[in-house]
Amino acid sequence: MIRRYRLGLVSFALLAVLPACSGDDEKKPPTNPEACVPPEGGEVFEAGSAEGHPDPLGAKEAGQARAGRIKDAANFPQPAHGRQGITNGDIVLINDKISVVIEDLGLSDGYSRFGGEIIAVDRVGDDGKPLGLSYYQETLAGIGTESILPDSLTIINDGSNGEAAVVRASGVLAPIPFIADSLGAIFASYGLRATHDFVLEPGAEYVRVRMSVINDRNQPIDFGVERDGSDELVGFFHGSQAQTVTPEFGYGDPTSSVSWVGFDSGKSSFAWRAPRGPMDFALTQSGFALFLGPAFIAEACAVTTVEHADIIAGGPGYDGLREAVRRVDGEEAWREVRGRVTNAAGDGVAGAWVHAENAAGEYLSRTTTADDGTFSIHAPPGDDVVLVPQSQGYPMHEGMTVPPGESEADLAFAANGTLHVVATDDSGQVRLPVRIQVVPTEPIAAWPSAYGVKDEVNGRLYQEFAVTGEATLVVPPGEHQVIVTRGFEYEQVTSAINVDAGDMVEVPATLEQTVDTTNVFCADFHIHSWYSADSSDPIDYKLKGAVADGLDIPVSSEHEWVADFQPIIERMELEAWAFGIPAEELTTFKFGHFGVFPLQPKPGMLNNGAVDWIGMTPGGLFDAAHSQPESPMVIVNHPSDSSIMGYFRMAGYDRETGRGLDDTWSDHFDAIEVFNDSDFEGSRENSVGDWFSLLNAGYRFWATGASDSHHLRTSAVGYPRTCLTFDHDDIGMLTATSVQEAMAKGAATISGGLFMTVEGPGGVGPGGTVTTAANGSATFTVTVQAPSWVDARTLETIVNGVSVSVEDLMPIGPGPGKRFMVQVPVERDAARDVNWVVFHAKGEGDLAPMLPGKRPFAVSNPIFLE
Repeated sequence: MIRRYRLGLVSFALLAVLPACSGDDEKKPPTNPEACVPPEGGEVFEAGSAEGHPDPLGAKEAGQARAGRIKDAANFPQPAHGRQGITNGDIVLINDKISVVIEDLGLSDGYSRFGGEIIAVDRVGDDGKPLGLSYYQETLAGIGTESILPDSLTIINDGSNGEAAVVRASGVLAPIPFIADSLGAIFASYGLRATHDFVLEPGAEYVRVRMSVINDRNQPIDFGVERDGSDELVGFFHGSQAQTVTPEFGYGDPTSSVSWVGFDSGKSSFAWRAPRGPMDFALTQSGFALFLGPAFIAEACAVTTVEHADIIAGGPGYDGLREAVRRVDGEEAWREVRGRVTNAAGDGVAGAWVHAENAAGEYLSRTTTADDGTFSIHAPPGDDVVLVPQSQGYPMHEGMTVPPGESEADLAFAANGTLHVVATDDSGQVRLPVRIQVVPTEPIAAWPSAYGVKDEVNGRLYQEFAVTGEATLVVPPGEHQVIVTRGFEYEQVTSAINVDAGDMVEVPATLEQTVDTTNVFCADFHIHSWYSADSSDPIDYKLKGAVADGLDIPVSSEHEWVADFQPIIERMELEAWAFGIPAEELTTFKFGHFGVFPLQPKPGMLNNGAVDWIGMTPGGLFDAAHSQPESPMVIVNHPSDSSIMGYFRMAGYDRETGRGLDDTWSDHFDAIEVFNDSDFEGSRENSVGDWFSLLNAGYRFWATGASDSHHLRTSAVGYPRTCLTFDHDDIGMLTATSVQEAMAKGAATISGGLFMTVEGPGGVGPGGTVTTAANGSATFTVTVQAPSWVDARTLETIVNGVSVSVEDLMPIGPGPGKRFMVQVPVERDAARDVNWVVFHAKGEGDLAPMLPGKRPFAVSNPIFLE
């Protein structure tokens, strides 16, 4: 529905009550300031009550929809996602079915920044309170590059009269930094005054969002009706803790228009729908999904109101959401089909998926089984439905057809086998955290993308991170290769196991540590979990991967959020194996990404204490980061990336001059992530070359290696890793400060499967300075270690950025681990002001079966020569 109200023509002086227009004049009609002003010289958008209903949580008992300010946020059910919280001053819209929270005015967490937006969508419990199951995170909704920057947030109707409760956010359309910086060349800016009215009817399961805009110009503004491409943008940041689903494509990526977009978090779900028509899929990138709503025309000198969105609260899961949408639409409910999923022995299978398709194979719905294997799912009343159970390790089920009129369906898997894996050290007494991979000899067929269940990669059936040293895994009958590993310090155990139907096979795995890393702890400074918009890994799962792969120091590096791994490590009782440190990846949309390490969470502050970069230059940003109470380091992440993520590229870094463009370049950083999920050879021509040129320019920027892992399924934590030297070997003595101090000294090597130590005269190691002999020479002892399954072939010596020698590595010692020790003489160039040496070891092949496709290498930080 579109409403338009004409604006009267009055004097130019009254135009002052409206903000000046902004944006790209080539993308909007010209303004005639004498043409359009508010009627009667007053405000077009009426404000309401500042406080609203004094008892909004009494709405259910009163049979009303209510709107009121939250006064006691400490006792108000918080969102389940753990990010943007509900605080005093936010407004709740609530009835007997759903609760929607609108954030108060002011700077907002996340990417929108504007306040006056939805921050929670929840169902209401029997006590009239929200259930605390909201996984609604952030939606960027607006026109072109802009959303409403509200200067007023009031309650138009508190609902006490029995009518709809209405909250109004009113302000000017202002650029959203994330959209304007990334998509500003595509979408227009308008600078109009606008409102969002959030409307909740008594008994409704959805909130309606109405958008009104004032066109203060003497020509209509076409937001995409009579031209290609709508400017009505809806951008979603919900995918980190919810799966995106649509009626047309299931959980698969959309390729065209959809009737609505759903977000399934298991216990709760919600849908976003444009009431005026379908939504066009535009793009998905790095956790951001962009859709375009139906366009409209804002008539000249008028207020135009459109029904912008319906947000429908549902759940549990997709099946519960589809039923909620049907109720909202007044459609007949689908028939309920109940049943039980069992194994061949008749035992219920807990947590199994049950997928519903129609006879043509189109995806209809999904649910999960309870602890006893029971389930309930909905199907069209008059059509056949095919139910397909799915659970990891069980033989694939061909599906069961349930005809119209039937409401019961029991689903049984074919017989399976079981593997019981126990991993210990070579004493047999200590259980080791390990990664267990199970690779069937007979490849497993992939599941359809519409099912929303991602298969393992590299032929795996399982990639289990067994941090207790034990795992019981269901497998189909047949032969399987079982691979048990614990990072790069231990030997691996690989077994070919044949499993018969109904059998459990014991798989003992004894792993020997053959790489000596005494007084060295290895860190990954760049790890993402589901607190980053582009990662869907729960923190517990991410940390299991880190610990199982032998990483000592996992560092949280969320986009624009500060999270601390250590409390989770302690809760999981893994502090004997790992020490977690909080940090952030400062994620600009203009000039790169930066690790700020360490940085403690600060609840109640913007983005939990993350450094705010908006409006800053790189130099100002680096100084702001350094000024934090922790005095953190700034690490330039993926510096040479060709996109906006690479600071050196965005700053126009010139290797000849050792600096970048005057308006962008700053050298106020401390370290460089030279190796981002990469080895030396893969980085030699870009980030390595940039790093070497900075060393030659006299800077002492230390190199780090990090995984930048977003999805553990495809990107392991800890390749590569930065190995730091300490004066002790007790992980319990580590602190964030001691790790920072070690990194600040450059006392580190980079390990990508190979472990390197370097010692020069006087015991000087990486980061230090050696005084050469009278002839300008110094001899270094380089030691390289690897387990037997990792190849090591050559050692390269690089002086002042030039490769001066490459020699074969010859093993010493009895094995099974490999150990190489090389004496390397290095000469200082007396004609140079700065001299330094870096050592690089590498092997042939890759790190399969642990990390297929990743190449073995190690690199030292520089040792300077004087």
